[in-house]
Amino acid sequence: MAKFSGLVGYVTQEETVPGVWTDVVKERKMKGDIIRQSSTSRSSEFVHDDVSLNHRISLIGDAYAFDNYYNIRWVKMDTILWKVNSIEIQRPRIIVTLGEVWNGE
Repeated sequence: MAKFSGLVGYVTQEETVPGVWTDVVKERKMKGDIIRQSSTSRSSEFVHDDVSLNHRISLIGDAYAFDNYYNIRWVKMDTILWKVNSIEIQRPRIIVTLGEVWNGE
């Protein structure tokens, strides 16, 4: 099993002025194990095919991670931010499944 050490992005919303909500990203370094590595590519109308990961990463959770797991939006692997498609809690682990490249939404 490959090891993982990298940034995980937690996205919350804060009211900056009355009625205006802004996304706030908090990056946290987390460690764990990569329990599955696979990817798919789809043809698209663009020049390059869309690439999607199906990696599953078992992260070692701390108090912050378990209190805010529902805010996890992306994981940074190989300088690219990948969108988290699903989250599974198996204390003391948080297992995330990655999907396509994170575009900030």
